[in-house]
Amino acid sequence: MKDARVLIVEDEGIIAMNLKRKLEKFGAIVTSVVPSSEEAISKAETDKPDIILMDIVIQGDMDGIDTAAEITKHADIPIIFMTAYADEKLLERAKITEPYGYIIKPSNDKEIQITLKMALYKHKMEKYRKSAEYKDMLLKEIHHRVKNNFQIVTSLLSLQSESITDETLRNVFIDSYNRIRTMSMIHTKLYKSADLSTFDFAEYVQELCAELVNSYEIHSNTPVIKLDVNVKNVDISIAIPCGLIINELISNSMKYAFTGGTQGTVFVGFNEDGNGNYVLITGDNGVGIPEGFDLSKARSLGMQLVHDLVKRKLKGTIEIDTTSGTTYRMVFKKTVIESA
Repeated sequence: MKDARVLIVEDEGIIAMNLKRKLEKFGAIVTSVVPSSEEAISKAETDKPDIILMDIVIQGDMDGIDTAAEITKHADIPIIFMTAYADEKLLERAKITEPYGYIIKPSNDKEIQITLKMALYKHKMEKYRKSAEYKDMLLKEIHHRVKNNFQIVTSLLSLQSESITDETLRNVFIDSYNRIRTMSMIHTKLYKSADLSTFDFAEYVQELCAELVNSYEIHSNTPVIKLDVNVKNVDISIAIPCGLIINELISNSMKYAFTGGTQGTVFVGFNEDGNGNYVLITGDNGVGIPEGFDLSKARSLGMQLVHDLVKRKLKGTIEIDTTSGTTYRMVFKKTVIESA
């Protein structure tokens, strides 16, 4: 309680001065000593104390309880009541103002010091809690607005793609639609999550893959989707790039891996390796890609995006196996270090 600013409201002069001396010995700063309700309200506004020691029986038109109620209407200042009477009815009435403690007079130095320390600590923790709740509310609103904006964009892209007859151009619209929807789904999950920074990633991947199958309108020989996702709560800084990577690579499998009406398998794995890393594996058992394919020199936007997300965003490594179909194995730290 060193340097804590204290306002004393006490109409007994000797008691007030003795209390002031004790508080200053504890290291507190006594901003004012006043005897009446009117002065207490005025000094609470001008002194801006950290805490108020309020006698219940004081001079003025109001007693200490009503004065405390008036002060707390306009300022978030913890108040400790002082009284010589441990009257049950009085204490019940005082509860309405939600005081941070009571000091029964006469009281010793230790009792005063402990009561003040606990009240200041309780108020500090309540401010932290309220601040955290407010931030959570703002984040929830942000996720909600971002989600809604994404949905507007995806709706526009979907409507536009329906009027396009050129297959190449239509696929460009579908790819853009899927990328935006991938991010929108994450914000939807976060909006519904109790924790606004993490969510159930396994459920998200399952829903994302189902949406991708639907978006490419594969009515016959739909690939079998196999998932091996054993990490549930994933931070948004990891989830968004991983979601985009899965979207690009699974989209490629849907479009190019299976020819001649064959039914294949598409798989996604996301697990921990026990060394502080996540391992993301995606692939298929389709026709494969050309031998010697270099992802860093890929010409398609989707593959360039995958390379950039793994290398720059996730600071990870990527290996490509073409033994049977195509498998991408990406390894990166569980905590993303943002670039300055």
